[in-house]
Amino acid sequence: MISVDAYLDVVRQRLVADGCAVTEESVGSTSAVVGYRAQTRALTRMHIFTVAAPADRVDEAVLREFVDAVVNLGLARKGQWRGMQSGVIVLPVLVTTTAEAGATALTQKAYRLNLAGFAALAQPAVVDVTAGRVWTFRGTRLWGYAYNSLIKKKYATYLPEPSTALN
Repeated sequence: MISVDAYLDVVRQRLVADGCAVTEESVGSTSAVVGYRAQTRALTRMHIFTVAAPADRVDEAVLREFVDAVVNLGLARKGQWRGMQSGVIVLPVLVTTTAEAGATALTQKAYRLNLAGFAALAQPAVVDVTAGRVWTFRGTRLWGYAYNSLIKKKYATYLPEPSTALN
């Protein structure tokens, strides 16, 4: 079994390999790896923030709080002028040894931001290193359809299954 810290190191390496600017920052109440990259898709410049942090235990409340903190980080940095030709995608990732069913269930559907979500998308993931599983939405979202493949590609690139992360 890979440790939480070793998995976060793998994520950091994969972010760098994909051309992201990577920093270590405080997000909410935890220290996190923050990867940023801008990419053009469907004639829109998307600002993509991937934020991975350790957590002792992930339940639905912890996940929602972390997603909110990551969305606020992305919107504060690049979301001021979002609209038809600019948007923000945030990929909040919590890496843990214990993920509760409510949190993993939340990741299995397209995450909704409501009013704050104009030209912004969030899709959380939970990596349970004990269970050896990455939990995230793998379906097709209707709102933000043009960015489905981009989000799936980023998660496939950045989040290996914990059992193969060190290979």
